[in-house]
Amino acid sequence: MTGFSDGSGEIVMKDAGAPLVSIVVPCFNQGCYLPSAIESCLAQTHPNIEVIVINDGSTDNTDEAAARYPSIRYIAQENRGVGNARNAGLEHSRGEYVQFIDADDRLTPGAIESHLECFSAHPEAGFVVGDIEWINEEGKCTGRGNWPVLETNFYEELLRVNHVANTIAVLFKRYVLVKIGGFKSFFAPAEDYELLLRAARSFSSAHHGNVVAQYRRHGSNTSRKGAIMLRATNRVVCAERPFVAHSARLRAALRRGDQHWRDFFGGVAIKEGFRHLRAGNIAGAATTAAALMRYVRGRLIVIPWKYRHRGTEAARRRLRQLRQRLHLSPRRTGVMLDARLK
Repeated sequence: MTGFSDGSGEIVMKDAGAPLVSIVVPCFNQGCYLPSAIESCLAQTHPNIEVIVINDGSTDNTDEAAARYPSIRYIAQENRGVGNARNAGLEHSRGEYVQFIDADDRLTPGAIESHLECFSAHPEAGFVVGDIEWINEEGKCTGRGNWPVLETNFYEELLRVNHVANTIAVLFKRYVLVKIGGFKSFFAPAEDYELLLRAARSFSSAHHGNVVAQYRRHGSNTSRKGAIMLRATNRVVCAERPFVAHSARLRAALRRGDQHWRDFFGGVAIKEGFRHLRAGNIAGAATTAAALMRYVRGRLIVIPWKYRHRGTEAARRRLRQLRQRLHLSPRRTGVMLDARLK
């Protein structure tokens, strides 16, 4: 293995005979996590990689964090969203294979090597999928995904539910991403799921059970924003309908997936609404409620009973705070409503 400069000052890890793998790291105001992500990329056992960090208009210390690693390629742009940042990384990449990892996540040391071994066993595959672990804000492991290792019906199963733990668990052949046109920001923040569906429609995939990445759970994860995710997954489902119209089996799978996303992110949105109520954010709670009514609709009747008690308690607490703030009696602020909530 040797190192060489590409003319811009970056040193690229090089091993003749080993395929070049590009690892794209989009970053928006996650400079505190970025060094951990970069170091996990540079620690790969595969000897031929390039690491490309895309600063998507960050206003924190992302510049300083990236500057500590002269071997990476660093590109700054105006804020355009994570999908466009990934596309920018793809455009600047030179590898035969492309891996995406968010700035708050990490790769395991053997991630790229495990993926390439899977490609060797399944040369027909356009992309390969591994498993992930979950870590907390401090980087401690809190569990493993244990996602299924599928052997057939990839597209159908992807319609039914996203069986891919996360895009960070996927290694793509570069030409696949170029052929399907990269990420589409219209579907943000579910553009990664939509891209996987497009890829699975046109290319086969292969799965293996090795843990290849660590997904960091923290308060600002997009997956905790139920109202936004309900809208995004609904857009994905609607866009997919023309591609399943010819098959009753695929239509059934898409209906099942639609139900899954409405139930899953409906539950997330309910918790989000409680957080807004506890924080006194009435506008946020109203926005979340509107999303539930629009996208979950009749399935609200399957809300677990425990959510009702949490919701009514939060509403009672807000009424008490309102009475105290306005110095009003319980009767004047709606004693009848308060009684019903009990």
